[in-house]
Amino acid sequence: MRFIFIILPILLSISACVTSETNLSTNKIKSEFDPKAAANTRVKLALVYLKENQMQAAKENLDKALEYQPKNSDIYRFYAYYYEQVKETDKAESFYKKSISLDSENGDTYHYYGTFLCRKGDYKEAEEVFLKAVKLPNYTNVSNSYRNAAICAEEAGDNEKAIYYYQYALSHSPNSTAINLSLAKLNITEKNYTEAQRNLFKFVSTSGQTAESLWQWIRLSYATGKQASLDKYSRDLLQKFPDSQQALNYLNNEFYE
Repeated sequence: MRFIFIILPILLSISACVTSETNLSTNKIKSEFDPKAAANTRVKLALVYLKENQMQAAKENLDKALEYQPKNSDIYRFYAYYYEQVKETDKAESFYKKSISLDSENGDTYHYYGTFLCRKGDYKEAEEVFLKAVKLPNYTNVSNSYRNAAICAEEAGDNEKAIYYYQYALSHSPNSTAINLSLAKLNITEKNYTEAQRNLFKFVSTSGQTAESLWQWIRLSYATGKQASLDKYSRDLLQKFPDSQQALNYLNNEFYE
């Protein structure tokens, strides 16, 4: 699955967990514990440990973060993500719901939760959650959520709906090569050949040819009966990307579908 995960800013850069202030009367420095800063630091550490697959250390830091900030919705979202990684889906869902209950206006949480639901195969619920994210007035990652909704529709076997959401994603991110390529693939499958050609031209103008874009040109050329184009793009694929999966697919005549 090729879902998009938003890279979440973790509020502040890593900083010390205490702040200092000068006691003017005694001219001494005393330390004052800052639970919010401490929780932020623990979350950052947890994400580093998650990236390194050190799950126990990640959980220990999330435990501490939650101890410092028990009503912080972001921490519950990160905890939900942790439980996803360790395959405890019931706990993950519970923490996503808790995060939303604490802050129902956080589009990032809906985005992650929708992706989680789609991974589970709860396609209808996932769609509803993605749409909640994009409707929030202050949510900025609209294109990514529409794209994940499209990917989810593909997983559910609904190509028409997937195209619909990819088009919305593209309207919010017109130069996205990934969206254009995904749309080209689906448009070829659904026999929307003019649209597929437009998507591929847009992709090539931005990124140049790749093994996957050449593969889609081959599919389009075959579908539209353009033998000269089929010969050209298949030759380019075999010359430029001879070890690619797409080249193997071509040699096995798997472009017929």
